[in-house]
Amino acid sequence: MFRISAYVAALAVLGACGFQPIYGSRGQARTQMEMATIEVGIIKGGQGQQLRNFLLDRINPGGAPQSPNYTLTVQLTSQKQLLALKKSALSTRSNLNFLAVFNLKGKNKHLGKNFSGTSKITVSYNILSSHFATLAAEENARTRAVRELSADINNRIAAFVRRSQVS
Repeated sequence: MFRISAYVAALAVLGACGFQPIYGSRGQARTQMEMATIEVGIIKGGQGQQLRNFLLDRINPGGAPQSPNYTLTVQLTSQKQLLALKKSALSTRSNLNFLAVFNLKGKNKHLGKNFSGTSKITVSYNILSSHFATLAAEENARTRAVRELSADINNRIAAFVRRSQVS
């Protein structure tokens, strides 16, 4: 009986904290509709194009907005770091560090709504004896990093849009 009372009390506390999901069927369609009005700018470089494509899939799943309310600009930089050296001075492991600096600017009636931030990620891969296998592992690590950056940027922008709607 004590467990049931504890569960009910926990649910009551969580229900009163004001937590609301950003996405879902509980009336948050406004957030998704507002997100769909974001125009994602061109991002330089091959990884930048890939990041832009992932962002478009998340932010504009229905296609480019006809009359965008916001413009998202992103600057992506990456750096390779060799780790785990053998006695022969050959690397066996490498890190890729990515930094995305993003800025969301409001247009028209949304001019006062600006949001900017940075997103960082480090991914690792093994340097193998086969050159082709190493290139494939590095490319896979780059794709994973860019996908995670797009998820982080999307979530942070969605939270900003949601907060803007509440206030």
